[in-house]
Amino acid sequence: MQRELAKVLRNFLLLTLGIITAGILCTNLLARRIITPLRHLAAGARKVSEGDLSTFVVPTTQDEVGQLTALFNLMTKSLQERNQAISANLETIRRHVTQLTTLNQSSTAITSTLDLDRLLSIVLQLLSENLGFARMVLFLWDSERGIATVGQMLGMPPEVEEAARRLEIPVCEDGGFAAELLIRGKPLFVPSIEPVADRISPAVLPWLRQVGISSFVAAPLRSQQRILGYLGADRGTHPCSQEDLDLLVTIASHVAVAVDNARAYTELATLTDHLERRVQERTHELQAVNERLQEHDQRRSKFVSVASHELRTPMTSIKGFVENMLDGLTGQLSERQEHYLQRVKHNVDRLTRIINQLLDWSRLDVGRIEIKPESLHIDEFVRDVVESFQTLAAEKSIVLEVLSCEQPITVRADRDKLEQILWNLVGNAIKFTPPSGHVSVSCSICDARYAQITVADTGCGIAPDELPHVFNEFSKVESAMPS
Repeated sequence: MQRELAKVLRNFLLLTLGIITAGILCTNLLARRIITPLRHLAAGARKVSEGDLSTFVVPTTQDEVGQLTALFNLMTKSLQERNQAISANLETIRRHVTQLTTLNQSSTAITSTLDLDRLLSIVLQLLSENLGFARMVLFLWDSERGIATVGQMLGMPPEVEEAARRLEIPVCEDGGFAAELLIRGKPLFVPSIEPVADRISPAVLPWLRQVGISSFVAAPLRSQQRILGYLGADRGTHPCSQEDLDLLVTIASHVAVAVDNARAYTELATLTDHLERRVQERTHELQAVNERLQEHDQRRSKFVSVASHELRTPMTSIKGFVENMLDGLTGQLSERQEHYLQRVKHNVDRLTRIINQLLDWSRLDVGRIEIKPESLHIDEFVRDVVESFQTLAAEKSIVLEVLSCEQPITVRADRDKLEQILWNLVGNAIKFTPPSGHVSVSCSICDARYAQITVADTGCGIAPDELPHVFNEFSKVESAMPS
């Protein structure tokens, strides 16, 4: 009995030990199946956190851990794609910033100088450095002659540049690229020149091949609806793209404005120089003419002065002889003889006044006129002068009268000069008034300090547009013809 009980106990212990051993083994296997993938996930997560988005954890089971591993891989792939998109966007942003910086620098360069060659050199250098273009060329378009010429080049061998600058490329509607750019104003993107070599100018194609240009972009320079030329560029061994063309079109619009402004400034400077030369030439001519006129004027003044003095001497003698004869020193005169001598005396006085006027004019012309003011009673003075013209007025049946002043007026003036002025006014009034006309002379106070003498006639008068010229030397209007 005891043996059987001991045997049962031993078997029970062995069974219990087996069960425990089996449990330990199962637990170990289960732990390895769960913990190992989790460790792999933890390692992968650590790599991802360090920035390695290429990490991939191989799922070993189809249970929840395997599903978690698959989701981790999807997350890593999504992060990798998003990172690539962010990198691409950052590259695009950097490129746009570079383009905007280039545009800003180009705009600054455009406003810094109006010298066309220097301006184009600076702009092309900026475009090449900032945008990565290997070679650039700018053609200028003469629409009147139908000729395109090289304005500026960059990145070309010296011998090619020297030869290209001598080119004058005729452009016409022949389907070529030059016509597309300069006549139609269309931008060009040429991925490869060989398939379209027949559309490239024969003068340009050889040096394109010589320098190794296989792909290029070109944009017309358009300003104020006018095409001024075009801008071309390539990227060396790398092919050009549509993005390069879009960028070049934007740049070309700014360059076109700069070229237009520089040309306008050059034309203005040329015109200004021409005008300055013309002004200098004209000034020299006018100075020479003015010197000759001054010389002639001096000679004229001298002649008038000398002639007046020479005429005064015989006039004085004639007047003296006539007065002696009228005084009876040569014997009794008949009425007829006395009448003729009075006429001679009258005309001698008239000639004397003319000579005195010439002398006064010559003195006035050289600024040496002398004024001798004295007190004058205007009414009496006017009557004395007018009385001298009564005979002349009667000969033309003209009524010549003096209108009495409303009150006595006394002024200080040079009697001779004032008499000369009034004499000319009354004489002209009689001269230009038709027979049976009327001439009146009146005086009045103009204000507290001045008196006014007015000579009015019924003559032809002076047209309003001729009035500004009445005080010019020796001026005479058409309407002022003696009656």
